[in-house]
Amino acid sequence: GLLVKELSLAVSAAAYALNVICLGGAAYWLGVRRHRWTWAEFGLRPVPWSWLMLGVVVTVGLLPLRAAVGLAAQWLSGGLEGMQFRMDMLAPGAISWPSFFITLLGAGLLAPVAEEFYFRGLIHRWFQSRFTFWPRVLLSSAIFALGHIDTPGVVAASFIMGLVLAAAYDYSRSLWVPITIHIFNNGLAVGLLYAILALMRLFPSLAGGWP
Repeated sequence: GLLVKELSLAVSAAAYALNVICLGGAAYWLGVRRHRWTWAEFGLRPVPWSWLMLGVVVTVGLLPLRAAVGLAAQWLSGGLEGMQFRMDMLAPGAISWPSFFITLLGAGLLAPVAEEFYFRGLIHRWFQSRFTFWPRVLLSSAIFALGHIDTPGVVAASFIMGLVLAAAYDYSRSLWVPITIHIFNNGLAVGLLYAILALMRLFPSLAGGWP
């Protein structure tokens, strides 16, 4: 059992590392390096703190909507059992402090930065010079959603999130705003998930209806 737990945690950590290397690397080589942009030209421009605080408020307000849309899409596609893969990735093996910190670092911090570099800094930026606001927001959000294609619920929730992230980047012209939203959203989701799992461990009766 210990070997499986360690292997599962290692696989999860490797998946986060691969995400960062592939998406972050593609954004760097196809964007910054190829066009010889500075990081500011790429999108890492400073913005007023009010933008970042607005992003945090939007994230909290958006969480119930994304959860409702995701659960509805998952339920219509055959039930909540399909969410088990996502649960296994976010909480590999039995819940533990190492599992929590690796997930928080990988899914809550590193993956959001790499994904914003790729989906907003590279893809949405490419659409900006070719389409008007709504077509480019919808297109980049659809691509972002398809990048999270493990379950229908995650795809639907990611599309809603993609709309907000693309609009935030388009209006602010800075990657720091969608990065802040993405990190806060994922970090909050990881924290809530592990809090629920910890409560279920303390009070097993709470897990009675868990899929």
